[in-house]
Amino acid sequence: MKFKLLAVSFFFAFLFVACAPTPKKQESKQENKEVKTKIRYAKGFSISHFANYTQIIVRNPWDSIHILEKYILVDRNAEMPANLPEGVIVKVPVQRAAICSSVHIGMWNQLGKINDVVAVCEPKYIDFDVIKKGLDSGKIIDLGMATSINIEKLVAVSPDVLVVSPYENNTHDRFKNSGIAVIKDASYMEESPLGRSEWIKFEAAFTGEDALAEKIFNDIEKRYQSLCTQVLRTKNRPTVFTEKKFGDSWYISGGNSYIGRFLKDAGANYMWADMKNAGSVPLSFEKVFTKAINADYWLIKYNDSQSNLTYKQLATEYELYANFKAYKKKNIFAMNSATCPFYEESPMEPDVVLADLVSIFHPEIILDYKPKYYFKIQ
Repeated sequence: MKFKLLAVSFFFAFLFVACAPTPKKQESKQENKEVKTKIRYAKGFSISHFANYTQIIVRNPWDSIHILEKYILVDRNAEMPANLPEGVIVKVPVQRAAICSSVHIGMWNQLGKINDVVAVCEPKYIDFDVIKKGLDSGKIIDLGMATSINIEKLVAVSPDVLVVSPYENNTHDRFKNSGIAVIKDASYMEESPLGRSEWIKFEAAFTGEDALAEKIFNDIEKRYQSLCTQVLRTKNRPTVFTEKKFGDSWYISGGNSYIGRFLKDAGANYMWADMKNAGSVPLSFEKVFTKAINADYWLIKYNDSQSNLTYKQLATEYELYANFKAYKKKNIFAMNSATCPFYEESPMEPDVVLADLVSIFHPEIILDYKPKYYFKIQ
C-alpha cells in the first residue's frame, strides 16, 4: 500500500514538472511583448516596439482599410533576428539617406541627422546651407525631379533608404529591386496640422532619435494648443475665404481639409466649413463670388520671385476681384512662397502658421506680432 502511494506521488510530481512552463517559453512571451509609440493626432501610421525589432505600419491614405507599407526595423549593430514578420527590413539607425522632399530634409535637420543625407531631388527648392554646400562639393548628389528620379545616380550613391512622398499612382516601388528601402512618408495627407507634424516620430524611428522627436513634437503641441485656448476665449468669428481662380476654376478646400482646420483653430468662420470633404473641389467664379462676396478676409498663396502681390495686380489679373468686400476693405493677406520657405518649413511649424492667422483675425491676442508667412498686401 505504501509503495502504491509513493508511486502515485511520484507520478503527480512528474506530471506537474512536465506541465509547468519552461523558462524559455516565459522569455519567448516577454520577447513578443508589444510597446506602442503614442500617436495623438496623426492617422496615417503606427509604431510598435518588440524585443528585437520595431514594426511601422503606414496606412493607405486613399483606402484606409488597407496598408500602404510595413517596415521592420532592426538594430544594424546586432545579429539579424530570426522569424521576423513580413515587411521591408531596414537596418537602423540609417546612415545614408536619399530624400526627395525639402519637408523631410527639414525633419532630418531638426533631428540632427542632416549630415546623413547623400542625395536629394529638386535642390532649387532646398534652402539648407549644408545641402547646398554638399551639392557644390559633390558630396551630395542631385537626383533630378522627384517624379522622375535618376535611378542610375540613385544606385551609384547607394543610400540605405529613399524617403519619398507617396502618390496614389506612384512608381516608387520600382526602386525596391535595387535593394534600397523606399520609405513612404505620407504626412502631407494628414487632415490636421498637428497630425502632419507628428510624422517627425515616423522619421525619427529610422534615425534613432525617438526621444528627441517626442520632445520636438511636445513643444509644438504646447505652443499650438496654447494659442487655441486663447482663441476660444474670444467671441468674434470673422468670415474668410481662400485662394483665387486658376483658369476657369476656383479650387476650394473643404471644411475637413488641412487649411479648414487651421482656419477653425485660428478663430475664423471659413465660408466652406460646411463642405465636409478633406480635399479641394473646382468651383466657378460665380459660385465663389456669390458665397464669399461679403467675407471679412481673403487669404491667398502664390509664387512670384519678381514682386509681391498688390491690389492693383489683383484687379488687373481679373477685374471682378475688386468687387469682394475683403478687397474693398483692404483685408487681403497673402503668402509668397518665392520669398519664404512655406512649403519647406510650415509642416513642422503649425504653431507659427497658426500665430500668423490668429494675428490676422484676432490681433488683440498677439500684440506687436511679426508674421513669418502671411502678410497684408499693399
